[in-house]
Amino acid sequence: MKQDTLITDTQPRQHRDSGGEPPHKVGKYEVRGEIGRGSCGVVYRGFDPFVQRDVAIKILAQDPARFAAASAEQTRASFFTEARAAGMLQHPHIVSLYDAGVEDGIAYIVMEYIDGDTLAPLCRRSGQRPPVEKVVDIAFKCARALDYSHGKGVMHRDIKPGNIMIARDGVPKIMDFSIAEIAAQPGMLGGIVGSPMFMSPEQVRGETVGPASDLYALGAVMFNLLAGEPPFTGREVDKVFNAILTTPAPQLASLRPELPRQLCEIVDRLLAKEPGERYASGLELATALTRLHDKLRNADKQLTRRENRDSLRRLHFFNTFSDDEIDEIINASTIVPFQAGQTLIQEGEIDHAFYLLALGTAEVRKSGKVLHRLDKGDCFGEIGFLTAAKRTATVVATSQGMVLKANSSLMDQLSLECQLRFYKVFTETLIYRLSVTSAKLSAKA
Repeated sequence: MKQDTLITDTQPRQHRDSGGEPPHKVGKYEVRGEIGRGSCGVVYRGFDPFVQRDVAIKILAQDPARFAAASAEQTRASFFTEARAAGMLQHPHIVSLYDAGVEDGIAYIVMEYIDGDTLAPLCRRSGQRPPVEKVVDIAFKCARALDYSHGKGVMHRDIKPGNIMIARDGVPKIMDFSIAEIAAQPGMLGGIVGSPMFMSPEQVRGETVGPASDLYALGAVMFNLLAGEPPFTGREVDKVFNAILTTPAPQLASLRPELPRQLCEIVDRLLAKEPGERYASGLELATALTRLHDKLRNADKQLTRRENRDSLRRLHFFNTFSDDEIDEIINASTIVPFQAGQTLIQEGEIDHAFYLLALGTAEVRKSGKVLHRLDKGDCFGEIGFLTAAKRTATVVATSQGMVLKANSSLMDQLSLECQLRFYKVFTETLIYRLSVTSAKLSAKA
């Protein structure tokens, strides 16, 4: 095993004593305060007055002894490795490099400023675990970014929660290529490099790494997001390294049995000891995650359908329908959510729809006057459904809710038995509505 070692900072971003005042300006860039620290430098929020945009400025540590366990030579090599590696990469899920240089003895890199935070807060043991769909989305986008990076001959070598930014809009971006290995310039940083709890076995052995090593680290990040801690933890680095080399990774399914089996299998494969047992590329991993995403999405649709069917099942209109027949009607209709104050039917318009109030309340209005109040289970729009005549009144929601909108042209999609049942109940409902209206008119006469 090689002895020259660079163990990078594994702590989340926080303010620590910088040992001196930051510069007010670097090149053309204004410096506006410290926002974090990397393995070999301080990161400041800055501003580019020419382009009028916020930037992140990373400045090489003036006192390398204050950073990690690296020598001055390693620190400087890491710093400019990041500039070279990031400069080779232009990808929507990798933080962009804008500029780099040395001025007045200060070496600096200017990067895209991300308004957000790293993944570290989502990985805390005491925090709430993020939704499965979010973890899959983050992993998919990072896998595509790594596939692109590897295609350019750049191995990141330090994928961890603190090196993946999440913008306010939820977009993940990989950052900090300070210990990256560039195929065209090998051997710039030798030995054991990385963040112990996210390092692959081959990294721990100080071997040359390939794409599978970055994917192992991404698997460890996924494990951390889902389980609340990395697969291997400990205060003593040697013990963590020994576990990574000799102990099988914990089974995610045993820690969280409710997780989708396919997701657990993906993470297990990423954490395999041998590189050849993992995914061969970021693209292969992204493909597996796409299949999982589609499966989860279809499961969500099925769950939504069951929830909609259960909601309709509780309505008097569907008392005589079977579950299969209700599913038929849902398939031939539209479930429309609405907010209070939203117009559901506009007086004078023409359409062929019949409405059934599944949740919420509404009012029938004519010339601004309230004629009738509708509650859950009530129907409206029957005449338009039958004749496509102009609507004679306006229906406005008075609460949040949901309505089943059935278009007459789609009723032919129903089975004959379901059509007969639907039109029987529809006719009974219409007759009841007409009789109530007639009784009200007689009472007023």
